[in-house]
Amino acid sequence: MRREGRNLKFFILSIIGLVFFAAVSDGYARESGALNGSLKSKEEKVIRAQAHYYFMAGVRSQVENRHEEAYENYRHAFQIDPSYEAAAYLYGQHRLVSNVDTLQSSAELSNSLSMMRQFVENYPGNYEEGAYYAYAAGRLDTIQEAIRVYERLDSLFPDRTNLLLLLSDAYFSNFEDEKGLAALDRYEKAEGKSYNLTLRKISYFVNRKDTAGAIKETAALIESNPREPMFWMLRGSVMQLLGQTDSVEPYFLKAEEIAPGNGTAKLALADLYLERGDSAAYDNKIYEALLAEDFEVEDKTSLLAEYLQKLISAKNDTKRGDYLFSVLEGQYPFDASVCDLAARYSAAKGDYDKAIEKIDYALNMDLANETYWGQKMTYLISSDRWKDAIATYEQAITHVEPTQGLRALCASAAQIGEDYPLAIRMYGEMIHDIAPKLTITGEIDMKDLPEGINLQGLEQISALYTTIGDCLYNSKQTDRAFEAYENALKIDPENAMALNNYAYFIVENGGDMDKAAELSEKSLRGTNADNPTFLDTFAWILFKQGKLEEAIATQKKALESLGDDKNGSEDFWSHYGDMLNASGDRQGAVEAWEKALEQADDKTDLIRKINENK
Repeated sequence: MRREGRNLKFFILSIIGLVFFAAVSDGYARESGALNGSLKSKEEKVIRAQAHYYFMAGVRSQVENRHEEAYENYRHAFQIDPSYEAAAYLYGQHRLVSNVDTLQSSAELSNSLSMMRQFVENYPGNYEEGAYYAYAAGRLDTIQEAIRVYERLDSLFPDRTNLLLLLSDAYFSNFEDEKGLAALDRYEKAEGKSYNLTLRKISYFVNRKDTAGAIKETAALIESNPREPMFWMLRGSVMQLLGQTDSVEPYFLKAEEIAPGNGTAKLALADLYLERGDSAAYDNKIYEALLAEDFEVEDKTSLLAEYLQKLISAKNDTKRGDYLFSVLEGQYPFDASVCDLAARYSAAKGDYDKAIEKIDYALNMDLANETYWGQKMTYLISSDRWKDAIATYEQAITHVEPTQGLRALCASAAQIGEDYPLAIRMYGEMIHDIAPKLTITGEIDMKDLPEGINLQGLEQISALYTTIGDCLYNSKQTDRAFEAYENALKIDPENAMALNNYAYFIVENGGDMDKAAELSEKSLRGTNADNPTFLDTFAWILFKQGKLEEAIATQKKALESLGDDKNGSEDFWSHYGDMLNASGDRQGAVEAWEKALEQADDKTDLIRKINENK
């Protein structure tokens, strides 16, 4: 059962408008008059009159797009007189698109459809109502009922060719492929060949694994208009889909020949050459696509971004990318999106000064673009200009709202630059955005968390307290740092980073070793079991506890997990050297310290250890 009823919400109700009102004042009014004439008693006529009052009130509400009010009026009309078929139809229709969950059960959806059926049966000449009923029946998996009503409408309205598309879909859904194709053939005979219709037919041939049928359809489409490039493109795409790759290129080339400025054909050829590994031909077609007249600047920036990403990812020579970028910049020198792409490309190559220059051009054209401000801050932080990044934040919030993303960048810049009070203030603002009542310093009260806060919100707050703890520790406020870590773990006891950092700093300050070991061991649960940083912490705690063999084994695992990543490896090798030295392996210790020395900023202590043990 596909529960798609709620996704149809006001689908028909939003388009029938005055057309529906005309149908009401004409078809439904005649239906009501006929029934009134057939009512047997005065009491029945009174009941019908009351129901009709609510029915017409519902129609007026619906025309004025007050659908909830319309629903209530139709419901009243139906409850007063369940035999009133027009009211039953519209009440059932509104039930189908209701937001009330109980009306979206399989049984209630079927019940709503049955309310509509009597009207459709008694008034088969009402096309719109019958077509909607059949459509709803098909969506509710009663395909046979949909086909029955579509077929009847087709016999009554042979000129309504769009009905054949609906009928073909119903046939195909019911695995009546021959009937489905026949309906499409009738549509094609009436309306002529078209790209979309042929594509529709081809999809059915491909699903049936009828290769010959699919190719025949594309050939017939080309024959209908050999000067239409998209028809040749479709033929090539179908051959590609069917795995006949050797036959694809001539059709794309033909499309390009017919329309030399067609960017779609050039892009298809570029992708084909890329699959073949012909980088020169690929570059040429990308160049030509960038000059294509039928591509807008958004299409070209997207195309070039994808191309440049492939160059960067493959660590290829970027000269080809530089040249192609100059082509785009030459066409759109004052377009913000092109300047944005230029900034991203420069940053990806590590040229942050150029990236900053380019994003400044983009900002001059669009000062209200928060993404551009964030990019500039990122480039400044990456080039160690943290003060400028903070100044950029102050400038940005005069043009845009200070979002969590911008605050995080400002806080990161401050933390890198060791402006810890500013970093803590910014992280605190981010916490207050989520939970205004929480204190930033001191022990938190869980009652101050917002009611109904979700797991993601809790994890964000916990992560922010962890980072505040790091800032406080680095600013020599150890007790307050430990308090922040406790708050982080109070909100999210599984916060691995808080567990790790808290454990490491406890050890570094000669604190409770057992508590540190417990925290560190907990950080290594689940997906963090091979986290090299967390393993290094645990190994260091074991070493401090005098568990030398376990410490060395754990540190070896940390180094194995680290792999070739030298970034931040100084502590790993320094700790390993200390452990080996304690075990009596002085040569191994010196080798480890020498590796640490390669990454160290402050080399004094390492040089001393090396010299003492050589």
